[in-house]
Amino acid sequence: MKVPTSDVPTTVEIPAQSGAIVTLATGHRLTIIDVEGSQVADLFAVSANDADEWLSVPVTRASSWRLFPAVGQSFLSTAYRPLLSFERDDSPGVHDMLEAPCSPEMYRAMAFPGYHPSCSENFRTAAARVDWHPQCVPDPVNFFQRTPVEADGSFTALPALTSPGDSVTLRAETAVHVIVTACSMDLEPINGDRCTPLRLEIGP
Repeated sequence: MKVPTSDVPTTVEIPAQSGAIVTLATGHRLTIIDVEGSQVADLFAVSANDADEWLSVPVTRASSWRLFPAVGQSFLSTAYRPLLSFERDDSPGVHDMLEAPCSPEMYRAMAFPGYHPSCSENFRTAAARVDWHPQCVPDPVNFFQRTPVEADGSFTALPALTSPGDSVTLRAETAVHVIVTACSMDLEPINGDRCTPLRLEIGP
């Protein structure tokens, strides 16, 4: 996938329980839109120039001294370099950097019978399009996910507070591949009463 040079905005639709990959040139912006409301967006990113340098949630937490992302901060790579900056938040402002992506192993542990779509599988399908094959699926930034932490250190995944059309906007600090998955979890109510689509808008 080539790094875009066009200044013409691009729109990508992500159906419920699926994912997509886009490539951003330095300085370009990605807006993630919750089309119907209450839908979590798992975000992963990797340098377009080095497949061993991806967005690290632990590095980002440690460097920002924050459990949850906020406007103005950067999302850092495994090499402590900024890949994306959090430029704008047109949502209730509740996001997560604690939860792992849902996976086949998670659904088996929850005793779900048979196959269930997952963010981990959707991540691997999208990452393969740019020949990115990490041994383990990285932890994502979970935009719109509500996981409040209690005084005793426990936390609970609650339904997302977003309304239809709410969004966040990120700016690429370097050429970067970004994967966004519309979270597939429907055994817990983090996506409201059902999983729904997302929309990506990419432009200068």
